[in-house]
Amino acid sequence: MKQRIAAFLVLLNAVFVDATPPAATDSQFVISVNSAAWKKFGFRYPVTYVFQLPGNVDNVQVQRRDGATEPWKPLEKKTASDFFNGVECVRFDPATKKAYVSVGFGAGNTMMLRFADARSVKFDSVAKYYDGRKAAYTLSNDNWGCNPWAHPGAPWKGTTDDESDSYQASVHVCRSLHLPVTMAINSRSAGGDDCWRRMQEELDRGDCSWEPAVHGQTHPKNAAGYLINGYRQEILGCRDDILRRLRNIPYGPYVYEHILTFGYCDETILRTDAREFLFLRGFNWLDNPSSNDYVPWDKKHSLYGVGGLNTKGYDSMLEKRDPRGRYYAADVADANEAFDRVHRAGGVFYALWHPDRFRNSILYDTRPGVDGVQGSTLMQHLAHVANRKDVWYVANGWLYSYRYVAENVRVVSN
Repeated sequence: MKQRIAAFLVLLNAVFVDATPPAATDSQFVISVNSAAWKKFGFRYPVTYVFQLPGNVDNVQVQRRDGATEPWKPLEKKTASDFFNGVECVRFDPATKKAYVSVGFGAGNTMMLRFADARSVKFDSVAKYYDGRKAAYTLSNDNWGCNPWAHPGAPWKGTTDDESDSYQASVHVCRSLHLPVTMAINSRSAGGDDCWRRMQEELDRGDCSWEPAVHGQTHPKNAAGYLINGYRQEILGCRDDILRRLRNIPYGPYVYEHILTFGYCDETILRTDAREFLFLRGFNWLDNPSSNDYVPWDKKHSLYGVGGLNTKGYDSMLEKRDPRGRYYAADVADANEAFDRVHRAGGVFYALWHPDRFRNSILYDTRPGVDGVQGSTLMQHLAHVANRKDVWYVANGWLYSYRYVAENVRVVSN
């Protein structure tokens, strides 16, 4: 028996730890996360690990690999002057002698890092936000495929054409501003195969611009609505539809999030979602200024939520105008200040709107704003929010993939 145990330990060491000791001038680390959770969610979205370096960083190269038999791969170097989100890389901060190493899991629940030509490197922490950013902005849209008046699956005629799919138009707008967006999908509603084709076309761009999430096969508003098809069919059936119909989902074939329809939640929803999603996003039409941080982990149901209410109620702000979404300087200033407060405090700004409640030609009008005449409050506000190098722009599910790893990862010096 002792011989079998010894042989097993040797095999385990060969899989996860390089049998060859690190060079005298290198530092190595093994990073791991729970195996069952990794199988369920992959955790490919890069998480930022902060390391303290002993001295000059000019010649340091950081490399990664998933197993002892694989070659080391150097990570791309980024600087504070670069704009990037959700990519594997390393950024050095010479002033503090720290390295911000952003990597996701790959072929297994363990990976290895090596600092070539850098002795005595020490692991410091996992950054609260990707790349150590000051604040985060996470965006979602509800109801893709739900309502026929949003033209789900319609032939593409341009972002501001009212006959284009309203959700495809939103993806185009968000992409143009480098704002990754989560799309809450109703998988058995309007649009049929054409709607799935439009979604796939946008995924096939390969730019990680949007994330599919569960909204329900239909759009139940209460317990009676869920009982028509059953809770599991509405929720997990929608997830299965997404995974069956869509390919090239960013960061792997996973669905991290259930977005509640009408914001309705009961204990059966929580039991159905338990251990099946990372994040359960709530909803109301109101401003929720205190919704500005990560949602706590629900130990009973093994997920984050219910939470993530819109920090600023975009829908209610935009709908008070005629036509809906038309530019008004006071509305832009109000929305911008809501974002600025969260940005100054270093928090998470949760943003969402329902594209099917607006006309593309109004909501996505990029002309200079004239109160009540032309332009779009949303477009002016998003321009204020976008393209900041100290803000992490991230879709909802990816935010909580990051959070789970940050709270559960193990980093060991090798």
